[in-house]
Amino acid sequence: MDPWTVGIVVVIAVGVVVIVLGALSDRRKNRRAAREMLSPPDRPIPRFAPETPAPHYLSELQARRRPGGARTTELSAADRDELARRLRDPDTVSLPAGMVSPDFITDRTAGWAVLDRPYVLVCAEPITTVRELITPLEKVLPTGRPVVVVAPGLAGDVRSTLEVNAIQQTMSVLAVEAAGDVLTRIAGLVDTTPIPRADLQSSWVGLDRLGGCDRWVSTATTSYLLDRPDVA
Repeated sequence: MDPWTVGIVVVIAVGVVVIVLGALSDRRKNRRAAREMLSPPDRPIPRFAPETPAPHYLSELQARRRPGGARTTELSAADRDELARRLRDPDTVSLPAGMVSPDFITDRTAGWAVLDRPYVLVCAEPITTVRELITPLEKVLPTGRPVVVVAPGLAGDVRSTLEVNAIQQTMSVLAVEAAGDVLTRIAGLVDTTPIPRADLQSSWVGLDRLGGCDRWVSTATTSYLLDRPDVA
């Protein structure tokens, strides 16, 4: 075989090897990147003891799926009919402020979000970062009670975070947008005052700053404050 032919064969062989190695390297990099996205961060997690199990990280697709074995939040047919009757009652307190997303629905048959004995966090200004909600939500979580977050607006990532918590049932939460006189009226009805952003950012918010009611029901356009049937 001529030397130049041997040279061409060698060059082709080396080129094929380089291409194969490059493809394998890219595959390893892609797998490593995927593992890093879905695994806990390689750093201490604030306020978590070293022996605490690391949190499980979900992809966006996984986070938007209700977990297997999730507890049902659907009302019975009798409870739904009774609640519908009460919502039609002209004496029922109704407010022109609905839930910001269908992900907060608890009774899909009727399309309602129904929360019993919730804390109500009324924010004076739009919520721009999740950090503003961390302190009040951390205070509510150990109580096992639901929480309604009422604000003039919610940034996209804030809304998504609350939606995922509702879907995954990590806490019972509902987000409602209200402003102006409606916001002021809600604060009065739940016996609280709107909390300014500066207080939320400085973590000066305890449970005593939150309002409450016996039962909160929201549709896409309206929210209602009611007494539960089992309360005298």
